[in-house]
Amino acid sequence: VLTPVVSLSPVFSPQMTKAVTNPEELGGLASQMTSDYGHLALQGRMAAATAEPEEIGFQIKTRVQELGHGCIFLVQKAGALQICPTDSYTKRELIECARAVTEKVSLVLSALQAGNKGTQACITAASAVSGIIADLDTTIMFATAGTLNAENNESFADHR
Repeated sequence: VLTPVVSLSPVFSPQMTKAVTNPEELGGLASQMTSDYGHLALQGRMAAATAEPEEIGFQIKTRVQELGHGCIFLVQKAGALQICPTDSYTKRELIECARAVTEKVSLVLSALQAGNKGTQACITAASAVSGIIADLDTTIMFATAGTLNAENNESFADHR
């Protein structure tokens, strides 16, 4: 789910802002942004449906929708600047829209990460268990080879 959000982020702020000086680039950027947002909306819907607790799902859905509205305004301003490339007021508006969309991308990312806490806890626990298993395997290997000192005359095979 994070991939479409991450791919949206560079399109908005730096590239849209640079395109103010080259308005002919805005059409391609708006098209790429629209495509990336479409992927995000699809993935966001699935993330919102599976998020626990339900409030996190609602937050993901709401923030993705707000990002969509910001994208609409940004594309509209990009179109306006292509019509009149020398209008400094439209240039400022486009830059403000790009900043607002970048902020909304951050909010979507934070909502997705909040919904991901349980998954991250499972990954951390699985990693810890894997480490313990690796340590046990190493200990078994040394014990089988007879390199560990026994406290009494019992063999490792007796305890294995």
